[in-house]
Amino acid sequence: MINTFLLNWTQLSAAGRVLVLNGLTFNLGFYMLLPYLAGHLQDTVGLGGWAIGLVLGARVFCQQGLFLIGGTLGDIFGYRAIILAGCLIRSAGFILLGFGESLPLLLVGACLAGFAGALFTPCSQAYLALEYPDIKQRHQVFSLQNLLSEAGMLLGPLVGLALLGIDFYLIGLSSGTFFLLLFLLQWFYLPVHQHSRETYANTTISQPATHDFSMRESVMEQWWSMLCHTRFIKFVLFASIYQLLFHQLYLAIPASAQITTGDTSVITWVFSLSSILGITLQLPIAHLANKFQPHRSMALGMSLMGCAYLVLIFDAMVHPFFPYLLCAALLSIGSLFVFPLLGAHIPYFAQEKEMGRYYGLYACFGGVVASISNVVIGWGLPELTPDSIPEAIDSWLWLALFFAGLLSAIGLYFSSRPFVNGNQAHSSQPDIR
Repeated sequence: MINTFLLNWTQLSAAGRVLVLNGLTFNLGFYMLLPYLAGHLQDTVGLGGWAIGLVLGARVFCQQGLFLIGGTLGDIFGYRAIILAGCLIRSAGFILLGFGESLPLLLVGACLAGFAGALFTPCSQAYLALEYPDIKQRHQVFSLQNLLSEAGMLLGPLVGLALLGIDFYLIGLSSGTFFLLLFLLQWFYLPVHQHSRETYANTTISQPATHDFSMRESVMEQWWSMLCHTRFIKFVLFASIYQLLFHQLYLAIPASAQITTGDTSVITWVFSLSSILGITLQLPIAHLANKFQPHRSMALGMSLMGCAYLVLIFDAMVHPFFPYLLCAALLSIGSLFVFPLLGAHIPYFAQEKEMGRYYGLYACFGGVVASISNVVIGWGLPELTPDSIPEAIDSWLWLALFFAGLLSAIGLYFSSRPFVNGNQAHSSQPDIR
């Protein structure tokens, strides 16, 4: 795997190396602080549950809800400039979260940290997509970025835990300083992207618009045109089910594991297995997925993620932990198939100068689906109290998640497959909206 990684790394452009490395560094800085923020707000700052929820919710809203704005700003001002701004803003936000002791100050820090993610996430994806017009090469690069993102998610909490033994304020200062260093990295090593519309146009399945956007058009008109792109919206709706399924690793699966086994250590094993599989299998699975057409690999990945929840319907025959580990394994493997392809597929729908806003809307849909589904599923989960511990979570939840995965697999298969009946993969005709 190391040789494969090094081979892929040496083939990256200068901008590609910075953007792929951002997957590791951005997640390292983020997960250094976030897992320990709620405990700090409760134990050190002394906030109540409602205030903690408000701070955490403000960060999520300012990130998930503003991806479209971040991507649009990247289209207008350039992706490099917005990535740089995002690094500076997150640095300020994390320092405020580390040192703030009043609710207003903490809310400002949370909003800044969230908005920073809304700025650099769609712009990084759009820049990376433009850097690699060929779909197979783009899929490989997105897979490489996903591998390093998994590594950052694994290492970040470990670094934060080491710093937590000294003081949480040091975590806030370290993570804020880390993003300031990332700003300098982007400033010196991330070049300004030079647009090459002619080269890129020959690699897309279709040109989704019959006219070119101009600066005279309002942002609202541009967004409306994107919302009227029916094939893209169908793709995004089916793709957003990925977020519903994957986020249950943090909600329904831990709740069920605690109910069924009575041992919270199973949650650690589930997360560890998911991270290890993500780091070790991402590149081999990406290589395997490239042997098939993207719509087939996406359908396979979502089918595996849906089937993962069927495992939890049956009683454990070997060990109480086994169903949860098998579920986590299937979820992770399915995710490794589908997630890089989802990001790599967005350019099929967008022209070069629209790329940021398309990635922004794609991320917005996923964030909204994840947030709403977590509220609905969380409301339906049984309460865990010392006096009343249910025997298991009802099977209807696992069946619903299975059918959601199946629906997404079928939808992605048909909404992302190449045109037939005259509109072949390199057609220059406009998409039908």
